[in-house]
Amino acid sequence: MGIEIRLERVEGCRNPPAGAFLVDSKWPRGLPRSALAAGHWLPRVMPTDELVAWMRLQPLRWTTFCDIYWADMGNNPARWLPLLKAMEQGELALLHSGEPDEHSPVMALKAFLQQRYRERQAEKAEA
Repeated sequence: MGIEIRLERVEGCRNPPAGAFLVDSKWPRGLPRSALAAGHWLPRVMPTDELVAWMRLQPLRWTTFCDIYWADMGNNPARWLPLLKAMEQGELALLHSGEPDEHSPVMALKAFLQQRYRERQAEKAEA
């Protein structure tokens, strides 16, 4: 059993759901700051532009890209713990710009969060 992580494009989103977090590094035009709850903008949760550009040069680098990104995230839990806590409450939507293709940064974030959620649930089951 897992919690669904919804991916929603921020373009045109005027009324985000309660469990929505903006994960882009820049605040989008047209989205009022009051549209999200306090603390629901995480500008440092996505991989760096340099890492994304490196991966985009050769899509075969996807696995290595994920390994590098996830290792960085694992060393910086304050960047993603609010997302995991939202998952544990039952609802998470990631607001992002761009297309969520299979090799997009938001898909890497989604996979990372799903894995952390499964690990946390397994730890709770053992306790």
